[in-house]
Amino acid sequence: MKWFVLLAVILLVGYYVVLKSKSKTIEKCLSLVSLILFIISLLWSDKVIDMSLFLPFVLGVFGIMLGWFGIKGDLRISLVGLNVFALMFYAVAFFAATVGFQEP
Repeated sequence: MKWFVLLAVILLVGYYVVLKSKSKTIEKCLSLVSLILFIISLLWSDKVIDMSLFLPFVLGVFGIMLGWFGIKGDLRISLVGLNVFALMFYAVAFFAATVGFQEP
């Protein structure tokens, strides 16, 4: 239930920040999809990793690209930064899971 409340709060904040801004409709859509990809990659990480081990990397790269082409200003920096953070988190976790826990 906690993840549902967190998802609702993030989407509500995303609605007011993204959709209420004065910019083109395509930029609003790209920014909102970037936010949704970030939420999917963090909140449902166990389900995403169960589908494919490389899917979080794909979601992170698409989130960075869509955030980069989204609304200009502080929102662009925030979306790209959040998706880079998620991508680096999965890179460290992937490296630790594949190489880090092997015995000498």
